[in-house]
Amino acid sequence: MSLQYNAIIKSKKMRISFPKKMFKQFYACPLDELEEELSRSSIRMKLQDGPKTDEDRALYQDELDRMSVLKYINQLRKGKLSREDFGLKVDLVDSGE
Repeated sequence: MSLQYNAIIKSKKMRISFPKKMFKQFYACPLDELEEELSRSSIRMKLQDGPKTDEDRALYQDELDRMSVLKYINQLRKGKLSREDFGLKVDLVDSGE
């Protein structure tokens, strides 16, 4: 039953919202620049001392989502993730600028 429950949870998982402008920036930048940003993001995550407040948890989740999208963009650029699969994971949104 737990496997079935996990499948339901995964199927209902929301896509991560990410600004189209930032997607275009990271999709077009040199690959090493994207990988440097991924590395910096990973270091920031490791330096956090476990979020204790609701606000800290929200900021941590935002950083985790951002890092996940950067990883997906990296996989997309390297051909390890299809456009369709990327679209299932990420919702590109206008930032309202």
